[in-house]
Amino acid sequence: MIGKSKVLDTNIEWYDEIDPLSFYEKHFEETFLSKMHEVYPDFIGIPFSQKISTKNGENSKPDLAMVRNDYKEWYIIEAEMGRHSLEGHVEKQVRVFSTGYYSPKKVAKYINSKNSLLDLVELERMIDQIPPKIMVIVNEPKPQWEAKIKEYNSYLSVFQIYKGLNGYELYRVSGDTPFIYRDKSHCSFVKGLSNTMEIYTPTFVGEPDGSEIIILFRGKKTKWKILKNDGKIYIVISGRTHFLQLEKKYILYISNKNEYYLDFN
Repeated sequence: MIGKSKVLDTNIEWYDEIDPLSFYEKHFEETFLSKMHEVYPDFIGIPFSQKISTKNGENSKPDLAMVRNDYKEWYIIEAEMGRHSLEGHVEKQVRVFSTGYYSPKKVAKYINSKNSLLDLVELERMIDQIPPKIMVIVNEPKPQWEAKIKEYNSYLSVFQIYKGLNGYELYRVSGDTPFIYRDKSHCSFVKGLSNTMEIYTPTFVGEPDGSEIIILFRGKKTKWKILKNDGKIYIVISGRTHFLQLEKKYILYISNKNEYYLDFN
């Protein structure tokens, strides 16, 4: 079935979105896993269905996981259909995965069994020292899910599939996207100023005073102006800050491609 949108490629070939309602969850999950090395080239993806439990007795099984190539980050992933209920289904999964216990030895052995190229010792060290990030991958935009998922410091990414009459498929990724950073700094809003953040260790900010920069915040592009004053560096947002929480602490990252990202501390 044809979905709501279509894409035109450089060869003047039209691709129609596959109707999200026509998808089986397993097909969506397997398609995303098969393309994960292209979508997130710095990560290795695996199927992951080990039961995760919390101290409150809740438990659930995720669908996928991915490990960064240098073992400095890993994700537990729930592949979801947009037709599913947030309150009755998705929220519980995110709550369990974000508060559950991950046994270093048990989880490392399980991941290694799914991909023996991943080093067992490095996996165990990573799981022991670095908590997983939780990501929901959904097959259609669900902006109404964002606030609840962010309550658990988790991420929401959209993976849409388009098919052309030529038999080929195109894929669109939006929302939260993992990235590799080369430097970072803690930052927070200046007291009394709802549009200005101070960057506490801004050694990687090389742009001159007054420059405009683009910062990605959980998939949303935001524009800021750099302000240098008395040896300190501030960033001033252009536009509204309603999607940011003024009382929160943040981290500003710069990627290997010199792109800026902002996230909660």
